[in-house]
Amino acid sequence: MKRLGSVLTMAVLGLSVTASGAGAWSGGPLFDVTDWDPKCAVCHSSVGREQLRLEPAAFANAVIFENRHYKVIEDGTGAYQTVSPADRQKLLADVKVVDQNASVTISVPESVRAGQELQITATVRAGNNVVGVALVDSDLRRQGRSIQGEGWVIVGAPKVWGSDGKEQTKWVDSRGAGLRKNINSALIFDQKADLAAKQFAGGKATWTVKAPQEPGTYSVTAVMYYGTEKASPVGSVTTPTGAVLPRGGLFGASGRVMFAKPVTVTVR
Repeated sequence: MKRLGSVLTMAVLGLSVTASGAGAWSGGPLFDVTDWDPKCAVCHSSVGREQLRLEPAAFANAVIFENRHYKVIEDGTGAYQTVSPADRQKLLADVKVVDQNASVTISVPESVRAGQELQITATVRAGNNVVGVALVDSDLRRQGRSIQGEGWVIVGAPKVWGSDGKEQTKWVDSRGAGLRKNINSALIFDQKADLAAKQFAGGKATWTVKAPQEPGTYSVTAVMYYGTEKASPVGSVTTPTGAVLPRGGLFGASGRVMFAKPVTVTVR
């Protein structure tokens, strides 16, 4: 178990640290321009116990956001030991506002023909600056996978719009030269939160897909990844190298994993 923990730690470090010391997950998984699944956000806290329903109670209690993040701020432990009580109170209040206003929904036809081309749209609202979303087959945190695993075929690059209604191509443009852009993920950029005005990062992403060839029923949902602390005026710190990180640190629990309500699609 100790060895497994070391391997996982190294894997997270490999995914999240750049040569300059900035974290890939702090500000978005900028270098993971590929398919995403729910388990890849190792450091993120879970929003809602339903996504942990198959997990042991001890694990679920450890990763749910109220315990993994809120309680640590309240107690002033870990990275929050040096934060004043007043700033911790402010940070916690602001983080709760972000969480209370976070949402992700999915729009997909509930009945299609085998091999039919259709569109799936995910609408998201949460966090500050960036928010990520991906199409998956299940709302299970550690067992959901990309919808391609169920036989869906993503035809082309996702189309992405910010909360301002303007189309963005920054995410798909980051895909390596010569690689197909039909990935299940989308990152929406460059939107600052305004807590007083209840404005957050968000927008929508639309994928054109082909339904599975095998008739049956299929579960489709979207998983959203967002941050919380940087939306607060007391929620970030700047490192000596200039990287701006959440107050809780690069590997803190201020990130979130949230699922849309799954839709059952009948392929006939």
